[in-house]
Amino acid sequence: MPDSIKADLDAAYAARTEGRVEESLLGYAAVADTARASGDLPNLSHALRHVSEIARQTGDPDRALMAGLEAVSACRTMAAPALEFANALRVAALALEASGQGRDAIPLWQEARGRYQEASVIAGVEECDAHLRHGSVATRT
Repeated sequence: MPDSIKADLDAAYAARTEGRVEESLLGYAAVADTARASGDLPNLSHALRHVSEIARQTGDPDRALMAGLEAVSACRTMAAPALEFANALRVAALALEASGQGRDAIPLWQEARGRYQEASVIAGVEECDAHLRHGSVATRT
């Protein structure tokens, strides 16, 4: 990872932990732009996951969804490791739910569950199961 991207990711993370959410969002978005321009798919996916999460938490589901789906696309293109891929699927599924598209989130939760299982991340499997239970109930009503 280039030193400048690492420094920018560290700065965005620090801003977020210190409650400077907008600064953090801008920092992660800048990293995503740099990574996208250079074809750095691992850092693109990483930064976009944070953009998606912050955008969703601050009430911007459209931005969250765009970033989450692009993170998933980057993971598919680079054949990302299971945990990284699962995390991208998770933020995209959460963004779909936040956008009122819970049905469309179900296949992402299913895929994320498999990848969390592959990575032996039980908490991730359990979170997926909870969303799938909720989604299957919501789609039947």
